[in-house]
Amino acid sequence: MTNPIADISVPELSRRIALLERQEIAEGALDVCTLTMDLRHKYRRALVARDQAALSLVHREHWTAADVAEVICGHRACAPRAAVILEWTGLTADGGTERDLAERQLVATQLRELLSLAYDKALRLLPAAPVDLNLPEDPTERLAYCAHWLRFVDGYRAANEASRILFAAILAHHHGWPLLDVAELGGVTADEVTSALAAAAASPPSDADSGLLAQLALLDRVLEHNTERLLAVRERALADSLADGVPERVVAAHIGLPAHERSAGHDRQPCPA
Repeated sequence: MTNPIADISVPELSRRIALLERQEIAEGALDVCTLTMDLRHKYRRALVARDQAALSLVHREHWTAADVAEVICGHRACAPRAAVILEWTGLTADGGTERDLAERQLVATQLRELLSLAYDKALRLLPAAPVDLNLPEDPTERLAYCAHWLRFVDGYRAANEASRILFAAILAHHHGWPLLDVAELGGVTADEVTSALAAAAASPPSDADSGLLAQLALLDRVLEHNTERLLAVRERALADSLADGVPERVVAAHIGLPAHERSAGHDRQPCPA
């Protein structure tokens, strides 16, 4: 059978993480944002592929949940969690063998370690990145510059928030964690978790990861801090623009409209996020 995660190269991803230490801080801050998103996607794929192989063994070789737990958790006592994973209605068997299960579990474990490491790098690099790097001299150009990077940070932060809400809901729906506990862990509200329970039901139980949820909550605090730093730069640029007599409509356009943002003339620059 075809390996569904054959394209995932753990050594290449490890190389990308190691490269962060050799880059300028601002460039590393940009790259760690895209790297964490890439790792998250690949890690989820590896978990699904692992679970499909496990279900195949249950159907074909009559493995028990304890048998599966011994491979994916390291001990048979984790059978209840394995049972939840195997009983999820969205999971389909793919004909995977015992060797496939072991290999996919290894890849998933390696990716989880890399993901945690990447988030640790993000927590260090993002607050250290200068927000005034490559800052244009013209105050209206600075407004456009800030608008660009505020949208970048807002987008990354919104994705982070959506993940925290969903992960918390998965812990609650599939694994029985109390709503208030998962909400507090993820830095979200119980109402937000409740609103995501239907989405959690359609998501793999393997996505439940309290450790990752806690890291995402820490990351949000860093992103909030950097948003405040960018807003402070924007406020200074706004004051300078008005002091130079720039019409308010021009100022407003540079703060938000994409067409005017392009007037700043920036190529891809290291992220001040």
